[in-house]
Amino acid sequence: MSTVSGSEKMSEDRCRAKCTAMLAIRWHMFRVCLSIAIVAMAATMAFTYFSSRNLERVDSKSVYDSDLGPVNRGLRGSNEINLDRSYWSGRKTGGGGGGGGGSKTRPLDPVIQAVERQCHDFAMGGYLFNEHGRHSMVTEDLVTCLVHSFSPYVEQEAARRFLDPARENVYFANSPAILWNRGELVLVSRIWLDREKYEPKNDWPSNHFADNWLYMQRFDDRLQPVSNGSILGIPAPKQWWVGDGPIEPRLVEVQGRLLVTFNSAMAFKQNRPIDYTIMWDIDQNAPVIPHIEGGTPMVNATDKDDMPRDKHWMALVDNDRLFFVHNLDPLRVLHCTLAGFCKFVHRETDRTRFIFSDARSHLRGGTPFVLYRWPYYVSVAHTTMYKKTNHHRYYTAHVVVLSVRPYRVVYISNDIQIHPKLYRMAPMVRDRYIDEGFIFPVGLVLDRDYNLDIGVHVNDYSSVLIRVKKFRNLMERVIAVDIQRPPIRGPPVGYLNQHIHDLLVNLTHIDMVHE
Repeated sequence: MSTVSGSEKMSEDRCRAKCTAMLAIRWHMFRVCLSIAIVAMAATMAFTYFSSRNLERVDSKSVYDSDLGPVNRGLRGSNEINLDRSYWSGRKTGGGGGGGGGSKTRPLDPVIQAVERQCHDFAMGGYLFNEHGRHSMVTEDLVTCLVHSFSPYVEQEAARRFLDPARENVYFANSPAILWNRGELVLVSRIWLDREKYEPKNDWPSNHFADNWLYMQRFDDRLQPVSNGSILGIPAPKQWWVGDGPIEPRLVEVQGRLLVTFNSAMAFKQNRPIDYTIMWDIDQNAPVIPHIEGGTPMVNATDKDDMPRDKHWMALVDNDRLFFVHNLDPLRVLHCTLAGFCKFVHRETDRTRFIFSDARSHLRGGTPFVLYRWPYYVSVAHTTMYKKTNHHRYYTAHVVVLSVRPYRVVYISNDIQIHPKLYRMAPMVRDRYIDEGFIFPVGLVLDRDYNLDIGVHVNDYSSVLIRVKKFRNLMERVIAVDIQRPPIRGPPVGYLNQHIHDLLVNLTHIDMVHE
């Protein structure tokens, strides 16, 4: 049996005590280190949170604080513009003007992820208007870029769906209407079968179709197809050899329903056709034919031998109610139910009760109006002019800002410029009627980066998306000026058309008709 001496036991006790002390020290150090780590993590999270909040405040302040110098995009050197926080979190969709009470915000549209090409820098001029006429000029440096071409993809996809084995018809994709819906970019494009080319020699193709059809497809934010394309089966009347079928689509979403508006020639009475605006319910796959209380004024705006034309209505959604800007000068605004019952809620006139004149009404329809900041909506409208030398058409596109409280045209820009190469890349299809290159706007989205993406066709040849960059700068200056000097009402009847005529004559040095 072994024994342990006293000295050995004392040594063992000292070792045990020392180990115990070391363990206690290490445990204490571990707790201290853990506490320091937790505090550091909490400090990092707090710093990140408050830094992001401060950056957000700086970003929002930089738009309207005059002491930031050149960063200010309101009135130069002014601090009177006041943009509230809801403006930065979304665009207000209601407020009590034309659409009724209440206010809310809706999410901004996604940014289309595409390579910007053929960019063009230019100074965008334009004027604000009051009850007397134009009162302030606003000029801003903007950039336009080509971000996507739906052509020739859409033409090829559409042609595959026609029973045309002889392949003698020529297909063009025109009027690309665009709208974000359920997280996807919806495209509805006019498919134009150019029958005009056969008319002079009367050598028609073997297979006959109506001239115009509508093609629909959905895309993701990189403009990759996420659905099959389809021809909307709209059985439009056939009135004559050229010009039948649905034309110039626009898209609008209201009360959860996706609608495409277009115009088509039809008869409401025997032998009395009219080129009229129709709503097509995409989900119901059925037409809604608007009925205007008291009838359309356009019936009385044409000569007896001409077919009346009531088209290019510009949709506007206010507080989830559907309105249409029926005409810009004189300004007429319709409210329509989804059943198609329409009534004018704003209607300007003069002593002559002027409605429309082909030679005098230059500023015509355009894209649907998109909310920027309530009560300000923005659209891109087209103008139609006629040259005095040969009576050929001259088209331009302009930014139009509208207020819905009260209803009035706030601002109209000079013509939107694009890179000249884009005109050269698109041959002029109807050179018997048009000499100069042009873009024709029908679709519009305003994304969360405040890029303005416009769906246009170029020279009737190709459908593309044009992006207007730095658009936010322009709008903030327009709003700032308008807030400082709010007009009682818009300009007198006829003033805007005279303004557009004089402006384009001065810019182009081309004599234009205005009678």
